[in-house]
Amino acid sequence: MSMLAIIGNLAAAQTGLRARMDLASRQVATGQIGERHGDLGASARRAIDLRGDIARREAYVQAIGTAQGRMSATQEVLGRLERLASDLAADALRARTLGSTGVDALANAARAALEEAAALMNTRHAGEYLLAGANLTVAPLPDAAGIATGPMATAIAAAVAGLGPDNAAEVLAGTQAAAAEPGTSPFDAALEAAAGAEPARALRVADAERVAWGVLANRDQAGEVAQSWGRELLRHLATLAAMRPETAAQGAGYQQFLQGVATGLSEARAGLGAERTVLGGAEARVAATRERHENLLVALRNQVRDVEEVDLAEASAALRQLQVRLEASYESTALVSRLSLAALLR
Repeated sequence: MSMLAIIGNLAAAQTGLRARMDLASRQVATGQIGERHGDLGASARRAIDLRGDIARREAYVQAIGTAQGRMSATQEVLGRLERLASDLAADALRARTLGSTGVDALANAARAALEEAAALMNTRHAGEYLLAGANLTVAPLPDAAGIATGPMATAIAAAVAGLGPDNAAEVLAGTQAAAAEPGTSPFDAALEAAAGAEPARALRVADAERVAWGVLANRDQAGEVAQSWGRELLRHLATLAAMRPETAAQGAGYQQFLQGVATGLSEARAGLGAERTVLGGAEARVAATRERHENLLVALRNQVRDVEEVDLAEASAALRQLQVRLEASYESTALVSRLSLAALLR
């Protein structure tokens, strides 16, 4: 073989070594096997599948995190409503032993609780009404600020004004009608129309798994609408707020009246407790699913690293070997060139 052929072969080998060195240098610098999926060879398809699974699970984790914020806010609202129902039920029972003393104070406390309860039912989180059902942008109570003077409160006050010694049951039935009839119901008309059939709000937490968690202000867990916890709470608070000193002068009628209101508030409190229990179960399921996704994401990311990333120690060692080989090739080229020049000068 001629000297020129030997030099040409060495140059070709050096070109290959330089290309391999460039690749090894990029791998050491980036920690990645290559910049394109094609650089992964037979592992490219697996890398694509793994990254798709990661993206899907990350989306679930993000959606779950958002829903958990809303669930937590809903629990706070329900908890405060439950305390209002419990406190006013106790106040109503105590009032049975006080006669006309403290009627105005109880009525004022009930009015304040009524206004607070209405505001709580219109609570929003991240721009969405928590207790509104499917239409998240429409308030469950269109006139929460005017709840104490609105159609329901006015109709209930008229019923309470007719209380006598022996008609407490009829008066309470009148307050129930005032809270439920279309013209006096405090709830949004569309929400009322859909409440009996609308499914609870649900969250997709995995490819084939949904968790129902929504709460409606005018429907309870059993699907009850006419006597749901929200309607009964507002009704009985408005009933207490409508009391006047003359209400306490009705003897047995007043006693039965207060007992009926206290019982109704206690039932509303029980309904709120049931809502909180169901919501707590949904929160636990969602949290467990999120933890499962997050644990799998750790494993999937490790698998992606195994497929796409290089072992830096091995890559650095390979780079050093390539440098040594290239330097040796350059020295060989220089030696052959000197021998060729010496032969020409003879």
